[in-house]
Formats: sequence, C-alpha cells, structure tokens
Amino acid sequence: MDNSVLPFLFALAPLISPLLVFIASCLYMIKIARVDAILLCVGSGITLLISGMYIWMPHIAQNRAMPVGEVSFYYSILGGIGLLGGLFFATGLFLLINNMLNANKLFREKF
Repeated sequence: MDNSVLPFLFALAPLISPLLVFIASCLYMIKIARVDAILLCVGSGITLLISGMYIWMPHIAQNRAMPVGEVSFYYSILGGIGLLGGLFFATGLFLLINNMLNANKLFREKF
C-alpha cells in the first residue's frame, strides 16, 4: 500500500459513525415517513456534511494560504451549522422516543 493512501484512510475514519447514523436514519425514514424520521435524517445528514468539512477544511486552508482569522471564521460557521444539525437530530430522537413510549402505553391498555 502506498504511503500517501494510509494517512488519507485514517483521515476519513471520523466519517464512519456519522455515515452509519445517516444510513440508519434514512432507512427509518424510508420505512416510516413521519416528522421524527425526517428530523433524524436531516440532522444526521447535516452532521455528516459538517464532519466532512472539518476533515476537508485544513486542506483548503493550507492550499489557499488563508489567514488564521478567516479560517476561524469558517470554523465558527461550521460550528453553528453543526449545532443546528445536532438540534434537528436531538428533536427527532426525542419525538421518536415519545412516540414509542406512547405506542407502548396504548398497546398495554388494550390488554
């Protein structure tokens, strides 16, 4: 294996968990199209994109020789967008848990 490929693969390792969460959220949204599924999918998609940008941003800054102030400005924007994605995901997860608990309660009341 070439020496330049191994560091690239290690740099992509932080994308594995956001990618798996995004795939699971999309599969859930395909099965059950509700608000909680949409929020989970959108939130995990934003998180996946932001994770990719955090990996790609040092290469952009190095190649374009950006000043430190400009790089920190872009990181601040990415942090704000990541916060929004996290809020979407957390809201969707809360709604999913609430729906599951209510469905379980209704199921127990029938018997």
